Parts: sequence; structure tokens; C-alpha cells
Amino acid sequence: MIRFRPGWGRALAGLAVAALFVVLLARRVDRQQMSMVLAGASWPALVLAVLALAADMGARITRWWWMLRPVQPELTWGNCAGPFLASLALNNTVPLRAGDVVRIFGFQRTLRAPAAHIAGTLLLERMLDLLVLLAVLFVSVLGASVFPRAFLLVACGAGALCLVALAAITLVPDRLTAIARAAASRLLPGHWAAKLDPILTQLTASLSLLRSPRRAFGLVAISVVAWIMEGAVFAFALWSLHIPVAWPAAWLALAAATLATLLPSSPGYVGTFDYFASLGLTAYGAGRSAAAAFAVLAHLILWLPVTVAGFAVLLWTRRPAIPGRVAGTAKTSGATS
Repeated sequence: MIRFRPGWGRALAGLAVAALFVVLLARRVDRQQMSMVLAGASWPALVLAVLALAADMGARITRWWWMLRPVQPELTWGNCAGPFLASLALNNTVPLRAGDVVRIFGFQRTLRAPAAHIAGTLLLERMLDLLVLLAVLFVSVLGASVFPRAFLLVACGAGALCLVALAAITLVPDRLTAIARAAASRLLPGHWAAKLDPILTQLTASLSLLRSPRRAFGLVAISVVAWIMEGAVFAFALWSLHIPVAWPAAWLALAAATLATLLPSSPGYVGTFDYFASLGLTAYGAGRSAAAAFAVLAHLILWLPVTVAGFAVLLWTRRPAIPGRVAGTAKTSGATS
């Protein structure tokens, strides 16, 4: 009898979802026409796309650095760059969001910050990104002819929950900590509740970074810059393929493809990302084969340079404890998104 380790079920479900969307995308396209579109890509535009991606990564690393500095003022930008890129490379190639686990637990010497605070910064990143993406989605969808209504409803629901969560952690973080402590004291043995208390305090501190108006403005502004740069990657990819659609199509593809990564999928979001990115173009009148070519190209630009850079960091730092730590953590926690 085959026994699956905890977390394997989620990984297998993600692979099944990815396979489904790969099939859906493949059924919509003429492969020969798609290959012809890709073969006509303009290299100068692709170079600009890679430069925009570099600026995007720089903005995201800067945002994370700003989040970590309140607990570690001496932390440098360079200290954050390596762990950030390494985590993205692992998320692109290993299931169960292993890169997030490594970013939290695998670089303690480099970051010199509590794991709970790092985990809080990752959660804050996700919420800020979701809000900016939803704004991009609703602006870019205005001129689209057809777009899945169910997708928009789910996005609205996620955005509402995100706004409520941001308001709660900004306005009443102490109240949330008190509720978590009360729940822990009722559900856990006394010694476990006592060990959990400082972790909850650190987590709350990281989530309440937005209580400072100056810091909140800075984090929101850098989030907007990051997504503008990532949108530029899509725009340059579209330009390189000479697909005649209105300019908001690239931004709709960005928002739809990135929000689709919330669905269970394979490492690197193969299938889900590509299918919804192509929908962004077809909603503005592009042909299905051309839209699929664009989706594959944009995905490759986003995936390849970051993955190569991240694994270069892992090889350079030579951290043999990371794989074991990832496996052990994923085994116990399931490494949720």
C-alpha cells in the first residue's frame, strides 16, 4: 500500500490543476501558428523586458528590506537580495511553496531577524500585492470585450478579505494578538501556549508596520512601482511579438495571470499562469494562438532569469542545511501559500 506524506496531496492536486489548464490552453491554439509568432520576436524588446524585470526585483527586495529594518536596523539591502531571489527560485521549481519556507527559516544568519517577523513580512507582501493587482485588474478590464465573470467575482472577494485583514492588523493589532493568545491558551497545553506567546508578539509587530503613515505610504508606493515594472515586462513581451491589440491588454494579462497563481498549481505556476495570461489578450481581440505565444514568452521571461539568479545565490552561499530544513518543514506544515 502506498502511503503519501503530508503535503503530497496538495502537490498532486496542484499538478492536476496545472495539467488541466495546459490542456485547456493547448486545445485553443494552432501550434504551428504559435511557433511562427514566437519566431518573430524582436530581441531589443526582449532585452528591455529583462531590464524591467531587474527593476521589478530591485523594488521588491527594497520593500522587503524596509519591512525587516524595524527589527534589524543594520540589515543591508544586499543581505535581503540573496534570500529573496533564492526563495523565488525554489518556488519556481519545488512544490509546496518551499521557497517561502526557506526565506523564513533558511537564512537566519544572514537576516538576523526572528522567523515570526519574517513570516509576517511575507504575509504583508501578499496583501499589498493583491490590492495593487486588483486595482490593475479592474482598470484594465474596462475596455475588454469578454472576460470570465466568475474570475472577477473571486477576485472581488479576495480583495474584500484583504482590505478587512489590512484594516484589522493596522488598526487593532493588539486586539488580534489578545484573541490569538486566548485561543492558544484554550487549545494548547500550558507550556506550548507559553512558547507561542513571543512568536505571536513578533508576528503582530511585523503585521503592524502599516500603523506608521510614513512607512505605509512608502510600502504602498514601492509596491506600485514593482507592479509597474512587472507590467512593463508584459508590455515589452507583447511589443516584441507585434500583436496588434490595445495597450491595456498587457496589463489585463498581468493581473489575470498573477491572480491565477492563487490557485493550486505546479511549481512555477505552469498552466494556470499561461491560460489566464492568454485570456487577457483574447479579451482585447487577439487571436488565440498569438495570445498563447505571448503568455508562454512572458512566463519564460519572468521565470528563467529569476530562477537562474536564485540558484546562483544558493550555490554561492553553499547552505547544505536548506534542503533538509525545507523537507522537514514542508512535511509538518504543508507549506501553505
